[in-house]
Amino acid sequence: MVSDTEARNAVRQLMKRFDLIQAQHLGLAYVLAKRDAAEYAQLLDSAERVIPTVIQPAAEADVLHSQVYAALDNPSADWCKAVLSMLNQGPIEHAW
Repeated sequence: MVSDTEARNAVRQLMKRFDLIQAQHLGLAYVLAKRDAAEYAQLLDSAERVIPTVIQPAAEADVLHSQVYAALDNPSADWCKAVLSMLNQGPIEHAW
């Protein structure tokens, strides 16, 4: 069985992977904006319609994401509860 420290380190590595994936998505948005500003503007206009169903849940997930890091850094925190809260936030509803 792994120690608490080993488990925290494993979860921290998973969280870093999530961070990398998020950074890649932001990088793709930047590339699209630089390549075709008109298309990017059209996509931004379309994004207005999906704020309640996509953007808001993502913002809420970011809060939960930060709570996981805080729990991992606090030796007395229940980091498992923080991870489960992040994972069990429910599905993101799609507008299309």
